[in-house]
Amino acid sequence: MGESHHLATTVPPELWERVVVVRWPALLGSAPASDQEAAANSEAVVTGLALEYLLQLHFAPPLNSRRRHRDGVWRPRNLTGSKSRGALAALDLPGLWTLVRAAWLELAECPAPADGTSVVTSSAGRVVFPSAIHQGPSPLA
Repeated sequence: MGESHHLATTVPPELWERVVVVRWPALLGSAPASDQEAAANSEAVVTGLALEYLLQLHFAPPLNSRRRHRDGVWRPRNLTGSKSRGALAALDLPGLWTLVRAAWLELAECPAPADGTSVVTSSAGRVVFPSAIHQGPSPLA
């Protein structure tokens, strides 16, 4: 969910502790039939935007909770009043959202692997630990 290019241009990768990737299509089969129908009647990108919107609404990440206006002043964003495609589609996905939120919370709590690998995977997604990528053995060794 979300756009990797947005993440990459918002926060320098050197600051990332972990990147959580939820594969929502893998969870769709466990969602209520009404959610499955709503997702089938929408573009996959819109379903992804809906789930991204719900994550932002639920967790209120600091970098998404305000916006810089033309005058250069940062102002709070009112996500609850959004009329975006994602916000509108989110209304039809409560069951899928419950599954996605649970998967995100589980993945977000995964400890970094002790063996120095940089990725932990599950059936619902993966967690990447960028700092482990740079701590591994030297490619020149």
